[in-house]
Amino acid sequence: MKHTDIVEHRPYPLPSTRWAMTQTWNRLLFAHWPIPVSALREQIPAELEIDTYDGVTYIAVVPFDMSDIRARYLPQIPYTNKFPELNVRAYVTRDGKPGVYFFSLDATNPLAVSVTQHLFSLPYYHAQMSSKQGQLIWPLVKVVDLSK
Repeated sequence: MKHTDIVEHRPYPLPSTRWAMTQTWNRLLFAHWPIPVSALREQIPAELEIDTYDGVTYIAVVPFDMSDIRARYLPQIPYTNKFPELNVRAYVTRDGKPGVYFFSLDATNPLAVSVTQHLFSLPYYHAQMSSKQGQLIWPLVKVVDLSK
């Protein structure tokens, strides 16, 4: 049995097309903070249901190092295929399918930021940060105000 044959846990089918790109996430951390649903409701589109656990939702801050990035049939582009990234996200559901709502995706690679903004319309931003074994340095220059 191939790993792609195990699909019972998936809320939707595997894509029918072949993969378009590959990437590896290293030194990944999922840090979560509880937050009242009411604090997020105005920040997330109305068609998305905010996931909860015991009546509370969570904001996640996810730092990681991305590497081995390349499009199908193409080699890696030197100096652009390894960089730190930081995501700020919430967990949502739409039409019974779980997903992630990104408040921001911050990366040090301006090419990756530009391509992702144009192809996927995601809130991807160029940021100054660095990553070393055991630490991520991300100067805080923007704050998401969730009190509105």
